[in-house]
Amino acid sequence: MAVLPSLATVADLATLLGRTFTPEQDLQAQALLDQASAVVRSYVRQDISRATSTDTFTMRRVDPVLHRCAGAVTLPQRPVVDIDTVLIDGTETQDWWQDGNDLLLRSWTWDRPPAAHRPPQVTVTYTHGWDPVPADIQAIVMQAANRVIVNPSGIRSETVGGESVTYLIPAAGEYLGVLLSRTEQKVLDRYRRTAGSVALRSR
Repeated sequence: MAVLPSLATVADLATLLGRTFTPEQDLQAQALLDQASAVVRSYVRQDISRATSTDTFTMRRVDPVLHRCAGAVTLPQRPVVDIDTVLIDGTETQDWWQDGNDLLLRSWTWDRPPAAHRPPQVTVTYTHGWDPVPADIQAIVMQAANRVIVNPSGIRSETVGGESVTYLIPAAGEYLGVLLSRTEQKVLDRYRRTAGSVALRSR
């Protein structure tokens, strides 16, 4: 699987903070943005960035009267931008249409082999994700990275030159670092995948 890019850039973070990074700070900022991006992706169960994937799913039965098709798979990455190819048990087919994140397969005989013994395997190559990355996701990634840049030790307050500085830390007292606060999780919940087809293989 290809390495996904950070959901925000070092240049974005520098602009947000109104500062210029040294080469060493630039490397640290990139590492933190990579970590924060991984945390966000893990929480929402989405790649988020625009990408093309090839995944294999098990076709599920649907009501042919209600759905006007014989079977379906739900593509897990959102939003689906384009579907390139669809193969059923290794044979390409054009007999399908898209309904949001659902791929509907028009005709399939379930009561004859091989479907009678094993559900068909559907391999889909599709393009998905956002370009550009949504602004609220970018903001959360940069906020998480900045928490470590501003307060790497996770202290609540400190006095420097006779001036006291208090840092924003959740009431529970835990140091988040690049992990997500409950408020950030609530913002991300609308992007989060909670159910759908499970990819058996990916490449």
